[in-house]
Amino acid sequence: MASLPLTAVEIQEATRNAPAHADDRFEKALFTREFLSVDIGQVVDELNQKGYFAFPCALTPETVARIERDATETKHSLNVNKVSGVFSERQYYLTNLLAVSKTFYDFATSRFVFGVSEGYLGDQFRLKALRYYETYGGHHMQWHTDNKTDREFAQIPGIIFIFYVSDVEDGEFQYVEGSHLWSGEKAYSDYTDEFIAENFASSVKSFRMPRGSLVIYNTYGIHRARPVADKNFVRKSVFFQVDSEIQKSEPIIVNTEFVSRLDERTSTFLGFGRPSNYDVFPDTTLQSLPLDRTMLSVMGKYLCFRLSRAAFARVPEALKPLLRKMIGK
Repeated sequence: MASLPLTAVEIQEATRNAPAHADDRFEKALFTREFLSVDIGQVVDELNQKGYFAFPCALTPETVARIERDATETKHSLNVNKVSGVFSERQYYLTNLLAVSKTFYDFATSRFVFGVSEGYLGDQFRLKALRYYETYGGHHMQWHTDNKTDREFAQIPGIIFIFYVSDVEDGEFQYVEGSHLWSGEKAYSDYTDEFIAENFASSVKSFRMPRGSLVIYNTYGIHRARPVADKNFVRKSVFFQVDSEIQKSEPIIVNTEFVSRLDERTSTFLGFGRPSNYDVFPDTTLQSLPLDRTMLSVMGKYLCFRLSRAAFARVPEALKPLLRKMIGK
């Protein structure tokens, strides 16, 4: 059973004495100078009072660029034996970011993330899910809370970290301030646009912020990404959820090269030796792959290659050297 969240004094003391989960050099490289001065006690206070904490330009441009590069390297690769993502209609996801990005690993296991998690959730907390994702115009996200499992609504305290990988002037994250205080009384997680507009329009906070900005929020809070009709729109973000329930999570794949030290708290956070039987989100199949110009180009190149190989196989052996010479192979 997890202990109670810490007081402001305990948070400061725990953060001061905490082992370095990411080396101090990495910590300074991850965050902007302004963000490094943020007091974790203040973050926890705002999570308690409003349900969220936001800070523009928290991560350095170099940090965001490295994470984006790592997350998109195999974006349009089919049947490549590397860690790769999936498309789900109007979104792209890479859930195994800890397998490809040392920079993201350093952020997720940083003093800041561990300090906020311990200050708000108590001394036991675990990474529940993570993903780099891109959302394209035309996608509609329902107002919802994240205090749920892959199967049902659940009373599990947790927080979510989101940072923008692109400048967000439209389709931004929105949160109903204070909703974390009462949504747990409901036995459901989804809310209609009409319900929010009629009852909580004045409480909706929108986060239009530049690339590298960070939002942390209580999983009980009602939120969404504001819909965008523009088909050319793209929003890039990274999401990860930390819960006080340490016996369940989605499967977390970690590149062991990234783990420079493995103390008990890091081991618990990453779920070593613990059940990881939640279904991975999103649930995708070949049918959820969008048939857009990029994918048509990828498939077109594949078909041309396979048909050419099949045609070449039927050429008489005596002519193959000449054909190879003509095509430069």
